[in-house]
Amino acid sequence: MSEIVSISLDQSLLRKIENIMMKQGYSSRSELIRDAVRKLIADYEMAEFESRQVITAIVVIYEYKEGYVSKRLTGIRHEFDDIIIGSLHVHVNNYCTELLIARGEAKAVLRLISIIRGIRGLSSFRYLSVPLEIYNPN
Repeated sequence: MSEIVSISLDQSLLRKIENIMMKQGYSSRSELIRDAVRKLIADYEMAEFESRQVITAIVVIYEYKEGYVSKRLTGIRHEFDDIIIGSLHVHVNNYCTELLIARGEAKAVLRLISIIRGIRGLSSFRYLSVPLEIYNPN
């Protein structure tokens, strides 16, 4: 059973929501917002399986001129070399895209995510984390 909840949004955010709704094929604003809330909850709930093993893809995009970001990411890769199992760096116009693959306890991966998310100068940051036991059930 659904419950109606009201929210207020500024015009700019509402236009962005409607644009995404049309481009992504959502049938209503409610459907889009429910999907966004589910994703937010999934990110939040990752903390509940801190001791479980996860594999995580982390994507970071930043402008090439932001040399600080590149140096910081290099330091992070060395600091977390026990859980970062792969990386890829590609250029798209004036932007650098880094893909990091991490495998380990969710607690350690969450720490890595938190540190990367806090880097100044990022244009975009996303991650996808999957518990490994779904691939090796007991």
